[in-house]
Amino acid sequence: MEHKTALKRLNLLKGHVNSSIDARREASTATFDLAHAQEVLWSILPEGYFDALECASELHGLQDPSLHFDDRDKLRENSYDYLFGLINKMFEKGYTSPEKIAENIDHFCFTINSPGFFDLHASTRFMSHTALYSKTIKNLGTERHHDILMESLAFKTIGCFCLTELGHGSNAKGLETTATYDKNAQEFVINSPTQTSMKFWIGNLGKTAHNAVVLAQLLIEKNGKLVNKGVHCFEFQIRDEQTHIPLPGIEIGDCGMKKGLDGIDNGWMKFNEYRIPREALLNRFGDVTPEGEYKTDIPSDGKRFATSMSALSGGRISVLASTSGLSLWACTVALRFSAVRQQFGPAENETRILDYPLQQHRLIPKFAQSLIFMTGANKVMDLFLKNSSKLFEPGNIQTDVLHSLSSNMKSFITLKSQETIADCRRACGGHGFSFYSLFENMLQYNDIHCTWEGDNHVLRMQTMNFMLKMMKLASQGKSLPQTLEYLALGQFDRPKFSGSVSNTDDLLLMMREVACYQAIKAATKLSSCGLPIIEAFEKYQHFELKQMCETYNDTFLHDNFNELLAKFSCEKTKAVFEKLFLLSMTLTIYENPSVYMLVLGEDNFDKIDENIQDLCAQLRPEIIELTKVLPIPNRANGALGNEDLQVYKRLVQHFTVTEGVTERSNWWKKMYQNR
Repeated sequence: MEHKTALKRLNLLKGHVNSSIDARREASTATFDLAHAQEVLWSILPEGYFDALECASELHGLQDPSLHFDDRDKLRENSYDYLFGLINKMFEKGYTSPEKIAENIDHFCFTINSPGFFDLHASTRFMSHTALYSKTIKNLGTERHHDILMESLAFKTIGCFCLTELGHGSNAKGLETTATYDKNAQEFVINSPTQTSMKFWIGNLGKTAHNAVVLAQLLIEKNGKLVNKGVHCFEFQIRDEQTHIPLPGIEIGDCGMKKGLDGIDNGWMKFNEYRIPREALLNRFGDVTPEGEYKTDIPSDGKRFATSMSALSGGRISVLASTSGLSLWACTVALRFSAVRQQFGPAENETRILDYPLQQHRLIPKFAQSLIFMTGANKVMDLFLKNSSKLFEPGNIQTDVLHSLSSNMKSFITLKSQETIADCRRACGGHGFSFYSLFENMLQYNDIHCTWEGDNHVLRMQTMNFMLKMMKLASQGKSLPQTLEYLALGQFDRPKFSGSVSNTDDLLLMMREVACYQAIKAATKLSSCGLPIIEAFEKYQHFELKQMCETYNDTFLHDNFNELLAKFSCEKTKAVFEKLFLLSMTLTIYENPSVYMLVLGEDNFDKIDENIQDLCAQLRPEIIELTKVLPIPNRANGALGNEDLQVYKRLVQHFTVTEGVTERSNWWKKMYQNR
């Protein structure tokens, strides 16, 4: 999409901006071309991103999310209304259709991330239905499941995806729910044989879903005994269409209050001899004949399971886009507030807190780092979409590359984003603690990013395994995936830095050399420790193997941003983004002295501190305009983060329109009775 068209659509969401004196002052100090910066960065967003934002802007009664503090049931109703209003608007305007979504569900899911700024609950509801339920039907089902797929993509049927159980999460192979085939009735009998086998934490299940995709151990009879063919997926109805009551043999409930995100109805489900037709099995990679014989083109249970699980990929990449977006969003709010807030200094003209080096150091490096995260997430998204049609091809190395890359990035970026959002909250003092700042929403939503789509530590172990395989290829002189070409550098000894800590090319080369060294060091430790491989892996995963993965993450993210810089044609604009690039690299080094200090040497490492201070000062005149580079709708920025910088006016508006704030409490008489 052309930048002018995208900007016009984004302005629909801004409304009329009455710039304050503060906003005009900040705009006057910037030296870069804002329109050009937007054009470059918006070019990496998925096609259709602004279509979804435009539709969101046209929904009647769309509110500032910082005014959404309803009770749990109202939050769920509002998120339901918002989600279906948005989807219907996109259908109505012809931006998409069930048929178009079916062509590439992942692309549609990446696109629909953008309106999540207005309602994070609705965004999660959407992902539970589309990215998990519908996508599983498409990727693991066959022609016999076509009708239910299209009903789900038309949002006529709302579904949920039932993998996790009370007793199992990351270990999907260990699920306890059973699906036993009855060849006489040609039905599967679904059971929850233990207390820990009930499905748990399932999004959309508590109050919403009509149907479900359920993962269960498939049991068939052979020679008079039950044989377990491993975990398979089944799609079937769970509630009556007329009464919305669970069908006989199914018990459903809500998981109760959570730390946050109560607008999402996470639920639990138990089965007692619940029967479903044979055709409910999603049979792309394994099927059961009417006579009870198991058929598959992938004889290895392990490979079949891995192939089935790869069909569910994409959700992790959506998490990457979301978590980096939340981090940038938090930085935007905190920076804009800090450009207005004044404390100390001359009595007649107090100093804006963003003009203090301390506040600059707290926020500007985090903004730079979050920007690098965002561009990296969009790069992985692009790689995934370009390779999605080949992900099920046997021996396709790109499947493993994307899985390991997205797993590794999620394991580090979600945690970094959580730290950033919390730092931004604290940087805004007491006002950051107000619900109207939206930091609490961001913290709650990003916190669960650290857990769903795979526990971060478990995901990192998968990346470790893949990288060790690639190390073996590198040692044999074989070709490597582009993201891991640095392994061919053969850096057996710790690198010695001889460049300038102010030169991005020198630092980028050092990052590659360090990443190669850390990988060789980790592989050598494992092979020479004299322990069985599993014990060795467990011993070193917290240190050497983790550092191998962390430097892989550092290298990929900064290599990617370096490529993006080539798209800037305006030298002044490019110079500003080169400073952000250098600041992110410098912060990465500063935060990981155990990896980089011995490489740089003490004198060079001391200069890292100076670099951060100098770059923060150089970027201070640019930073508020830089927050406009991001396509975050103004109406989504709460009381503290609006582009007009009228912080106090908006904060007063927010707390004075809240129902009941000026009224007596309904228990006020007690205070006088007890005097």
